[in-house]
Amino acid sequence: MWIINLIFLLFFALCAPVLSYEADNINCFKVVYPRSDTSIEAPSTFFVGQVNAGSVLTCNGENVRVNSAGFFAHVVPLHYGANHFLLLNSDKDKETSSSLNWTIVRKSPPKPISPNELKIEVQKPNSDLGITPGNIINFLVRATPRSVVSVQLGQHQITLSSAKKGKQSSNFNVAYGKTFQPYELNESDIYKGSYCINDADHFVSIHPLYKLSSRNGNLTVSGKGDISTVEHLYEARTTTTPTVVRLGPGLARTTPLVEGVKVIVDGWSGDSMRCVYSSNRHVWINKQSLVMESEKDLPQAMHKMGKEVSENTAPQAVAQTINVIEDGYGEKICLPLNERLPYQIEQKINPNCLVMRVYGVSADTDWITSEPQENDKDGSIIDHVSWRQAEDNVYEVIVYLSGKQQWGYKASYEGTTLCLNVKHPPLLANDGTLKGLKICLDPGHGGKDSGSIGCSGMAESQINFEIASKVKSCLESYGATVIMTRPSLTDGPSLEDRVKIATDNAVDFLVSIHNNALPDARDPWKEHGTSSYWYHPQSIELASTLKKSVKKNSGFIDLGTRYQNLALARPTAMPAVLLEIGFMINPDEFTKLIDPRFQSKIAESIADGVKEYLYPKPETK
Repeated sequence: MWIINLIFLLFFALCAPVLSYEADNINCFKVVYPRSDTSIEAPSTFFVGQVNAGSVLTCNGENVRVNSAGFFAHVVPLHYGANHFLLLNSDKDKETSSSLNWTIVRKSPPKPISPNELKIEVQKPNSDLGITPGNIINFLVRATPRSVVSVQLGQHQITLSSAKKGKQSSNFNVAYGKTFQPYELNESDIYKGSYCINDADHFVSIHPLYKLSSRNGNLTVSGKGDISTVEHLYEARTTTTPTVVRLGPGLARTTPLVEGVKVIVDGWSGDSMRCVYSSNRHVWINKQSLVMESEKDLPQAMHKMGKEVSENTAPQAVAQTINVIEDGYGEKICLPLNERLPYQIEQKINPNCLVMRVYGVSADTDWITSEPQENDKDGSIIDHVSWRQAEDNVYEVIVYLSGKQQWGYKASYEGTTLCLNVKHPPLLANDGTLKGLKICLDPGHGGKDSGSIGCSGMAESQINFEIASKVKSCLESYGATVIMTRPSLTDGPSLEDRVKIATDNAVDFLVSIHNNALPDARDPWKEHGTSSYWYHPQSIELASTLKKSVKKNSGFIDLGTRYQNLALARPTAMPAVLLEIGFMINPDEFTKLIDPRFQSKIAESIADGVKEYLYPKPETK
């Protein structure tokens, strides 16, 4: 639910005046977060806002910490239901006082089902399922306490067990990488159970039936969604580039696929299709990204999904040769196949290599060829290439790289030849400048997306743009070519468009510039500082170098270099980093972030960090 509260932040930012504190320091008293009468699902929240410098501010009689610029942040605990707050502001210089009444509602936990009522609320499963032998179906319902609850699945009756009374809810939210319980539950009305599908099961669009027996009577409720056993495998092809591939329905991503890759579907959960990569590897692809090979003679449960196939006719190819050639991007490893098959790419730094795992391929590899270097030059980014049969129908190409760094990679199909393009290093002028470097700067948010808001109501998108513009000037003064994903304050390209701008321009680095905020249940005075984020290992060192440079020149706390699944960090074609300079909701950091002189200092530190990454100083013993 903290995501909803961040949405309130964004909405308020659109309504708040974009002013620096110097221009808004006359009879100023405002709260920019949270909105009054808002609903929050967390055990605490914080007030963020502005008063005149030197004012004394209290919240329900408790002193509020106000910095020298008049910005404040104050954490308040929340009980269930309506929480009322009185903020009193006393300006000694102007001999005036004012007050604000604020109400925040903390969402109460679900009301326990009474032992005196007959009730069943089905929680899981809650969507259509296509399942095969060995799959486990987990059942979860809320029902009348002290009852006998079971589920009828075809000819099987599964008894559900009651959770222990007083047990804390296993549900939790994640706020800024930390977990917390939104509320405690008495789970006396929670019933759980599971069933493992066996070879004898044959279900066609059946609904589970939940049955309850208690001293007050009996009740039967039909479940949510259809459950069907998948009797055959089905062929499909991807329709988009990239096709998002996940490790579970709606869960973590793995290597995306390009258009036209053949996959085998053996199940589904809602709109997520389960695809077989190998005997022990499944992935999930949204059905909107797949087209089926045929719609003939299909069981109704498949919703006309595709042509049935047997396991013996699953996509297969033989790898006979691997070819390495040069192109404008770098060097390209080509694996000729007879059809487009699924693949995954793993990047390693120690040893420095890329592993391309191709599914449905068996080895008969006699050749690994490479083109002769022009003028016998010594500068290949590839040390050598090898292969191995990792398991039946799983073929691996291992690309060992020269040096210690990686500069980007991308996978594609040329016809039915799978290509792994490995990027060459930036072609610098060799004079200590950044001539020859092409870098994409992304000022985070923009347009209708204001991002987080600071203590004065200033939008993050504005500060990001001002800092990024100064970084651009610094980098260009060093000789670099700089491309901006949004050249003005009003521009607001989508995340996909920002990545496309960087990729289409074949840049050497992508750096997204942001400033941070916190969800509810955190403390702006305790959690603040500079951090950087990466998604692929090739970006770790760049992220760390930029963060260290900013930290050194800002004086902010070092929050570290972290992995996070962020759209602007996910591209593989170049090292990509998201940099959080400071916190919009920390009064002291925000005071600096809106200072043009501080912004220039940060811009110089980012440009110097890029230079340091490209020209690292020798390590001293």
